[in-house]
Amino acid sequence: MSDTDSARKDYLALRDRVNSAHLATLGCDATPEASYAPCVWRDGHCFVFLSELASHTQNIKLNSSISLMLIEAETAAGNAFARKRISLFGSAGIVARTDHTYKTVINDFYHRFGDVMKLIEPLADFHLFRIIVQRGRFIRGFGQAYELTGDRLEQLNHIDPGK
Repeated sequence: MSDTDSARKDYLALRDRVNSAHLATLGCDATPEASYAPCVWRDGHCFVFLSELASHTQNIKLNSSISLMLIEAETAAGNAFARKRISLFGSAGIVARTDHTYKTVINDFYHRFGDVMKLIEPLADFHLFRIIVQRGRFIRGFGQAYELTGDRLEQLNHIDPGK
């Protein structure tokens, strides 16, 4: 297996393993705001289920641009400076409850997060957002940075700092 193939395997494993994403959104005064939300991946898109009471939801409604970070648990990393992480940039939009995708993805949320979904899914202030990722990077460790390319950002290109 090539280094790039091995890195791709690590990238997809991390992306699919994490249960939440760190979110970066912009407030109405263009102030950046960091938060997090549980997430699931389907068909190359990240989905988050957010309450209107959360400021990140209001921010996304005003400005659909969003950045995500998925990061390896500190306890799993050998070095805090070299934690595996994925940074993604894209735009977010609401998936209507009447959309076929809504039911499919909500089933994924039920499978991943269990009974809490029975409590929050019926609440009218919660909305499912699809994040369409447009570009990203995977940091595997020291000297192991990759640009993510392709329709679903599943192709990796090693970033050579010497070039």
